[in-house]
Amino acid sequence: MNKKFEDIISEQGKLVYTNVGNSMFPLIKPRDLLVIEAVKKPLKVGDVPLYKRDSGQYVLHRIVEIDNGKYVMKGDNRTEVEREVADRQIIGVLTAIVRNGKTFAVETPQEHTERISRDLVYLVSCAVSEKAPDKARIKEMDLSEVYRLSGAHMLTSAVAFALEKTIPLPHAFDQSKKKAIRKIALFDIERAKITRELEKAEIWYMPLKGIVLRNDYPKASMREMTDNDILVDPSRMKDIRTIMEGLGYTCDMYEKYNHDIYSKPPTLEFEIHKSLFYGDYMPLFDEYFADIKSRLKQNGFACRMSDEDFYLYFLSHTYKHYSQGGSGLRSLLDVYVFLRAHPDLNREYLNAELATLEITDFEQKMRTLSQKLFTGAELTNQEKNMLDYMISSGCAGTDENLEYNHMMTILGSDDSKASKRRYLKNRVFLSGEALQKNYPFVAKHKSLYPLLLVFRPIKGAITHPKGIVDEYKRVKKFKKRKNNH
Repeated sequence: MNKKFEDIISEQGKLVYTNVGNSMFPLIKPRDLLVIEAVKKPLKVGDVPLYKRDSGQYVLHRIVEIDNGKYVMKGDNRTEVEREVADRQIIGVLTAIVRNGKTFAVETPQEHTERISRDLVYLVSCAVSEKAPDKARIKEMDLSEVYRLSGAHMLTSAVAFALEKTIPLPHAFDQSKKKAIRKIALFDIERAKITRELEKAEIWYMPLKGIVLRNDYPKASMREMTDNDILVDPSRMKDIRTIMEGLGYTCDMYEKYNHDIYSKPPTLEFEIHKSLFYGDYMPLFDEYFADIKSRLKQNGFACRMSDEDFYLYFLSHTYKHYSQGGSGLRSLLDVYVFLRAHPDLNREYLNAELATLEITDFEQKMRTLSQKLFTGAELTNQEKNMLDYMISSGCAGTDENLEYNHMMTILGSDDSKASKRRYLKNRVFLSGEALQKNYPFVAKHKSLYPLLLVFRPIKGAITHPKGIVDEYKRVKKFKKRKNNH
């Protein structure tokens, strides 16, 4: 007959068992060996005790709060909390995790992310510097977690190039590297076909973003890509659709934003841009780059920017993502690699244009942080906050960051009750630009304004009642982050 967990700990002082759930991911994974020991000192917030519910179910979650002597528990990979857990229910506390023969300490989610991030940054730094990583340091790493985080930031191939200089490449990294190489080769072949057709049709074009940046990496496939972006003559979008469909592509989006999207199985996707930015989202950037064609260097129908203008463009593009859903470690690596490959940029020109684009501060922070990060220099607290934000963003940003940054914008970075009341009042009583944009007829005929105050709530209650309630709740509960980036 199997002994109960509490009996084993009572007899032996320790319990070792195999984890089967994912509620504490990524700290704990399925099939990890968990070492539970008897509680020898008062539990505190951050500890991970094993406790038994009145139903008889065993649970291993983290203490997130202690309220009147009772514990509030939550899994790291869960959103809901469990309150009123008493000392009588506590069986033991997690003291170690064994994975793939290595023993890891119990960490908070932040400590865990920081440790894996340090290892990832170290390996990526080795990759772009073409140095062999230290074998002893690799031995201490949790490579399964490095793989997970590198995937979130599209840096797995770069890590693979570093690891293979020191150890036999683990299967997952090997496959990711080979996939990156294959994908770039496929994109190159297809892009050559597309540009050949554009030239036949006498349509000017310019490759963007990763197509250009990869050339500054020691190996092009270190910079993974999910798609290819090409700027073209905006007056020829209809002709380009004919060309792309003639090459076997399906048009997934047409004339909706500033780019059309074309895909071809199994993995090819091209974004064909008629402008570099979408005016409704980034009007300043859209206006600044609207006449980019006049600044391009042209060879036949193939165009390219000067190094300075390309730097301005990809920084603006990065800022767009950073200020919305967030931008990850690959963006920092792009800045570091590009500036290392182009040390003689015209700083006087750049400084003037960065001021016009209103991203002088952002560029300085990105440049300094990327240089320090990938050379191993000590970071300031402000730089650590920015890095934490970028690590939490992953490569494509998060909905959580998007919502937070939106709230910061609409509340003017002020989470006070007065600011929230002002915002809600302005949402009800439209005026100025908001009134002109949404109801230009009423803005012109002010006598209709009282009718609008009646019409809008009724319309909202009918068309999207949940949206109104959700917006009110989001505004009321919003709190500015302590370590704001």
